[in-house]
Order: sequence, then C-alpha cells, then structure tokens
Amino acid sequence: MKFNALARKAAKGPAPREHGGTVEVEDLIRFVLEHGAEGATEIERLCALHGWREEVQYNPDGTHFAPMAPWARACAAFGHRGVAGLQPLLDSPHLATYAIGVLQDVRSEASVAALLAFCEQADFSQDDPLSAPSRALAALNFLLSFDKAVVVPIATQQALLHLVQRVWEQAPTTRGRSLALYAVRGAPAHEALQWVQTLVVEDAELVAARKVALKRLR
Repeated sequence: MKFNALARKAAKGPAPREHGGTVEVEDLIRFVLEHGAEGATEIERLCALHGWREEVQYNPDGTHFAPMAPWARACAAFGHRGVAGLQPLLDSPHLATYAIGVLQDVRSEASVAALLAFCEQADFSQDDPLSAPSRALAALNFLLSFDKAVVVPIATQQALLHLVQRVWEQAPTTRGRSLALYAVRGAPAHEALQWVQTLVVEDAELVAARKVALKRLR
C-alpha cells in the first residue's frame, strides 16, 4: 500500500477518524512490513493527526470499534526496531496482545523466539482464549504447524514441545488443551508423536485435536 493510500483511508468515513476511518489493523501491519521505519513514522503521524483511540468503544447496537492507537504503537515499534522493538510491549499487560498480533504476521525465526519466550513465562491456568498467553500460543501454532511454516532450529522445536506439555497440564479446560495439541505439530515430530500417543482423551473436541496432531506428526 502506498503512503497516500493509507492516508486517504485514515481520513475516510463512515467511521469517525479517531477510530481509524476505513483503516483496518491488517492495513497497518502490511504497511509497516512493506515500508519499515518510514512506514512506522507515517503510522505515528496518522495516529497523532486523527487522535486514534486507546480503548475499544462498544456501541449500543452491539458493534464496536477496535482501538487503533495501540495497534499503531505496536506496528511502529516493529518498523523502527524490528522484533526487539516489540519486547517492551510484550512486557506490558495492556499492550502485549497487540505486539503478539504483529509478531504473528512477521513470520521469522526472531518472531517465533519472542513468542516462545513470552509463553515460557506465562500462566496458562486461566480459561480465557483472548488472553495474551492464549493468543501467543495460537500465534506459534499459526507460524509453525502448517505448510510453509517458519523454519526454526531443533532447539526451538524442543522448547515448543516442553511448552505445550506444560500447557496441557496447566490448562483448566478442553479449549486450552486442544490448543496445546494443535500447537505440538510444530515440535520435533518423533518426540511429539510419542507424547501425543500416550495421551488418553475422551472429550470429542480433544479426540478431534489429537487426530489432527497425529496425522501431521506422522
């Protein structure tokens, strides 16, 4: 996307300009991935110019506006300093989910390492799929479990296996344990397969997730 195209979207309705106009979160991420530091500076300019909001706004009709300011901050941090620029945001309870959202689209060994390090310090005992730990594990699943996955060292794959084994033990619900099963597809195939085969599951959701994991690992 060109600079003037993003500026036009930011100034266009029907959404109020403080909600980003017609700019979508995906626009900001793609823009900074394409334009780097210059793109980051432009995103910061548009955020200040239009007074993008810091918090979600819920409307009486059930719709809501995403808070564009923290997304702008996360994108700009990456544009200026790469994955390292997102580290302070990962350390912030308010901004971590935005940093995770950017890292998921960076698709690099460094982004995987940052997400993994975050998860290794996280508590997975809460049942909240929108929490930062759940989103970070989902991002690792997205980056490592499918065709054209990010290529990472075997040590990173082994660390992922240890992580999902902890999540399996710690998660209080089927949903959390299912996510662990899906994410284990990015671990070393032989070791992960041995672990998944030892699991005894009866819940239909877990049976389905285990089947998907076994198929990929085999």
